[in-house]
Amino acid sequence: MQLRSKYFTYPIIVDGGDFYFDSSFETDVEKEMVGYDIKFIMSAKLSNPKLEEMLQQGEVVIIHHIECPQTCYREIIKTQDNIVEKLIKDSEVNGVVQICSFLIANKDIEKYSNDLFSQDYRGFKFDIDSGCVMAVGNQINFHINKVRDDLANTSSIFSIMPNLDPTVNSMKIDLTGDKIAIILPEIAFGIYKSMSTALDLQQAMYSMIIVPALEYVFSEIKLARNQLFIYEEQRWFRNLKKACNKLEISISEETLDNLDILTTSQLLIDNPVIDGLKIFAGSEADYED
Repeated sequence: MQLRSKYFTYPIIVDGGDFYFDSSFETDVEKEMVGYDIKFIMSAKLSNPKLEEMLQQGEVVIIHHIECPQTCYREIIKTQDNIVEKLIKDSEVNGVVQICSFLIANKDIEKYSNDLFSQDYRGFKFDIDSGCVMAVGNQINFHINKVRDDLANTSSIFSIMPNLDPTVNSMKIDLTGDKIAIILPEIAFGIYKSMSTALDLQQAMYSMIIVPALEYVFSEIKLARNQLFIYEEQRWFRNLKKACNKLEISISEETLDNLDILTTSQLLIDNPVIDGLKIFAGSEADYED
């Protein structure tokens, strides 16, 4: 998405360009996790007196373009502030997120000139259309590693399989492997397989399958709090600790006594109970007592 100065027929501020003297448009982005969601903190520093004045007057504005090619998420943030924040739900992005920043004309600008034009453009005046780029910042890429995928994606730490014993009617959990084995009665497993590709039903499935599985896992960990080394080499345990750390939940001998198992199990997969019930009710509306 980065633009180069050769694409423009009028002076712009761009890294490596020679349209201006002593002028710059520096941009940066920081990323913070807020639970499972991602907060981007975007900053821009403009150094050009004429354009700074135009920014204050709203003749030009700063644009931050956020795009995730994998999910087709795209958003444009328009601001006159040097720093702006954007919180994005983790369900909206995955993989690479690209953030490009620009200074653009917010209106038609007639006979634009600038005292810091380079020698080749000094004395010239340009008519700039609204929306035209006046300065180009950096393109900054982030790779989003979704912790929730490590918990809810059956190909990561959970292995969901059928129990071939026809007399068994309840779910069982096995913690002896690299993955947490969720063993469903054969009929239940068939229903799960038919539903597993329906994205709109995932929250309901998480409520019925993943939450109770996590409750069992935490109960077992809590019982073994003085011997956590028995789980340390298992991948599911390392991923579970990593996910808890993201939410500032410590899994250690000292903290397990006070662990709220039910709340933690729901929090780790973004509290799916309400959304799951809404699916069964056939509505996204809010319900009140």
